Amino acid sequence: MESNSYSAAVEEIKSRCNIVDLISPLVPLKRAGSNYKGCCPFHKEKTPSFVVSESRQTYHCFGCGEHGDAFKFIEKYYNKTFPEAVEQLAKQYGVEIDTVYARQGKKKEPYYEANRLAARFFYSGICAKGNRGFEYMRGRGIEPATIKKFGIGYADAGWDSLSGYLKKQGIDEGMLKEISLARTSQKSGKLYDFFRDRVIFPIINTQGRVIGFGGRILGDGEPKYLNSLESLIFQKGQNLFGLNLTRSEIQKEGFAIMVEGYMDVVGLYQAGVKNVAASLGTALTEQQARLLARYTQKAVLCYDADNAGRKAALRGIDVLRNAGLEVRVMHVEDGKDPDEYEKKHGRAEFIEMMNRVSKSDIDYKVSVIAEGCDMQSTDGRLRFFRRAAEDLSKLSPVESELYIKKVAADYGFSEGALRNQVQGDASAKASQPQPRPRDSGEGEEEAPPGTVYSDADVMLEKTVIRLLMLNGSYFPRAAAKRELFVTGEGLEIFSAMDDVYREDADFELTDLKDRLGENALNYLQQILDEIRIGEDDKKAFDDCMERLEQAKRAKRITEIGDILSMADPDTDPVYIKQLTEELVTLNQMNKR
Repeated sequence: MESNSYSAAVEEIKSRCNIVDLISPLVPLKRAGSNYKGCCPFHKEKTPSFVVSESRQTYHCFGCGEHGDAFKFIEKYYNKTFPEAVEQLAKQYGVEIDTVYARQGKKKEPYYEANRLAARFFYSGICAKGNRGFEYMRGRGIEPATIKKFGIGYADAGWDSLSGYLKKQGIDEGMLKEISLARTSQKSGKLYDFFRDRVIFPIINTQGRVIGFGGRILGDGEPKYLNSLESLIFQKGQNLFGLNLTRSEIQKEGFAIMVEGYMDVVGLYQAGVKNVAASLGTALTEQQARLLARYTQKAVLCYDADNAGRKAALRGIDVLRNAGLEVRVMHVEDGKDPDEYEKKHGRAEFIEMMNRVSKSDIDYKVSVIAEGCDMQSTDGRLRFFRRAAEDLSKLSPVESELYIKKVAADYGFSEGALRNQVQGDASAKASQPQPRPRDSGEGEEEAPPGTVYSDADVMLEKTVIRLLMLNGSYFPRAAAKRELFVTGEGLEIFSAMDDVYREDADFELTDLKDRLGENALNYLQQILDEIRIGEDDKKAFDDCMERLEQAKRAKRITEIGDILSMADPDTDPVYIKQLTEELVTLNQMNKR
């Protein structure tokens, strides 16, 4: 099959896939009238409430509310992104994906192959007798089996050991430089290895592809850790070290332990604490948080207790919260990093210590505020009171009420006074324009990165981005509707705009360049070149907002129709009545 559109490939898969045949090998189904019924695979239940409709090619669980088509089922069941689900179903049903997405994938293949060969070369280096890398890792207590599990390697001190080997394998010099395996000397013009005399940690994505490397120097020298530079296949802010090995353990344990470095992940994993991952030499990003949220809804930040670790924890709290995760924070006792503590005390004591010293994110924030104030002086207590109230005002009403009681009791304040201050801060915040909202709003679902939408969705995204570049004052309204941004590049542009947004100032291309990768920058330039807006840009923006609302209503109308068609006599009549009333309201709104 040939196609110039990802949507065409999706439609072809739909025409070949029968959702009952797809789901029944995974979920035992029995016919129930015109539908099929079984126990939901997404929550525990004894009475079947999971219904699959062959006529509509959808499923719905009347117990937990999960609903979708074949693609959504594969996403949810296997923890895949939409493109990954499409790829799996395309292979299963013999559909060739001839799209920009697929061509980009093919373009990346040689880069993945070069990294694969490099990882194998580095691993063979650490397996060689008498090398410094192996001695260092054994000195840190890391066993050969763990070295093999993570594919840890050693880059020798030679100037061109790796690059010479890869050139013999037919890898182009330009590619070696693109993916940070080699550099060109400014003095001699000769090619030399990017990593030399370092222990090498391959960075592997959740598809099992080597996308980059981190190298720890042996002995003195700077930088202590050297990471691959960003490239076509590696964006450090979009991946987590170790997640390729630990995501199933994270799901099993129900939470992730986020640590700072490669050795923390490796050491804890070897000790049996396997629900662990690390950011790649950078503060946690929104993309990393969304990636983590595919596998769990809870995270424990376990960073060093120094000033840098505390700042990283405070930043990480907000990023993870915005991705919908429940967050706790801990610092390892005795000022040690997690790897050192585990080696000294063992897994059981590490888990016991974590349960004992970890705090909820709000308790942690409040404790940090208290540490920065002189709680013995009146001025210090007032400063604490105001700052704590400001943080509590950002919480939901239920959370806020619970923490008002707790903070008042813990720090000796009047509960009523603190409540008044919190409510005053919340009212003031609500009355001001919100320049950088990060949540999509109650009941709205943020578009997952990588999801592929219709041509109309992409055109709407492009038009909104063009309007934002024309008039930055529209950004708060657009940011409150993050589902507008449907492509990976569009989400990246939105994130960059979010970083640089200033009230009463328009966006400048130069301000965005440093924050955008090559693909997103090209996409933005394409939008600027191709999308034309008439004289009334405000009307154009309002029209975009209305088109989005119409599309959301149309989608919900279809979804309710699916659910009602799958309902049986045992379905809760109150639920059916609510759906019917919602359907009537939506239809009336769309007729206006």
